[in-house]
Amino acid sequence: MSQSNFPSVAIIILNWNNWQDTVECLESLSQIDYPNYQIIVVDNGSNNDSVPQIRERFPVIQLLESGKNLGFSGGVNFGIDHAKDSDLILLLNNDTIVAKNFLTELVKTIITDDTIGLVGGKIYYFESTEPNALMHRNTNKIWSAGGGITKFTKRTFHFGDKETDQGQYDQQREVDFLSGCCLLIKREVIEKIGPLDTDYFMYYEDVDFCLRAKARGYKIIYSPKGILWHKVRQVSRKKFVDYYRMRNHLMLLKKRFESSLFMSCLIGKYFFIERAARILLRKFIYHDQEAISDRMAALFNGFRDGLMWRKA
Repeated sequence: MSQSNFPSVAIIILNWNNWQDTVECLESLSQIDYPNYQIIVVDNGSNNDSVPQIRERFPVIQLLESGKNLGFSGGVNFGIDHAKDSDLILLLNNDTIVAKNFLTELVKTIITDDTIGLVGGKIYYFESTEPNALMHRNTNKIWSAGGGITKFTKRTFHFGDKETDQGQYDQQREVDFLSGCCLLIKREVIEKIGPLDTDYFMYYEDVDFCLRAKARGYKIIYSPKGILWHKVRQVSRKKFVDYYRMRNHLMLLKKRFESSLFMSCLIGKYFFIERAARILLRKFIYHDQEAISDRMAALFNGFRDGLMWRKA
């Protein structure tokens, strides 16, 4: 890439009560070789000392405070609103560690074709028990090599998840969607289709965004040379995950696949039974701490609210 081909990139990072991971992510970003970028950290209504901790360590980085938890989509949109002059927007999870050339490789891909609207990289699981995250990485266990959507149930999945990397995902290719964990977007895409859909709050907003972009003729490209590591951790309150994944899957069916109430109900019942069985299995095998009644209630409420959602 010549010196004249470095479009400006705004990196949007969302923080919520987790300044430690955010700081490690920022430390890895300080080592990248791409010359034309800015970082915008959005504190999404943290109720701990995240803001002073981040400001103390990175005083020159733009740190915005949303004032309340806007969810993933709302928090990201808040950051995008403050990145008006950038050619490209990079959504990046705060619990990631990036390779030195990851952004250079992603930008190389996105500028090669006017029809490419979004690009994502190869994301590995990050595993470390050591205090210095930059020195300890799991380098061969894939978390995502782009995303796919099944034909009938519209189940989303990540190519390569938990597979050992043996070069099987080393080819650049078009995919159904990319994770918001690392998503490079052309400014024109946001201008044409709008920002992330805040109805989702969290989960499936990245899938929805990709489908909207694809419907406008943009390609969604997986680029294997853009490498990073993701700290995939178990959430402490699984009932919120149960609720939003159930509800938002049904919302996606209606919003982007125009699924009828009957089909949404049929598919929703299938996933309700599957997820309920998984909750019970994990409770008795792995002794999850959350009460089964709380998780089942969250799953049911997600099913109900997803079916009741109607277009405004």
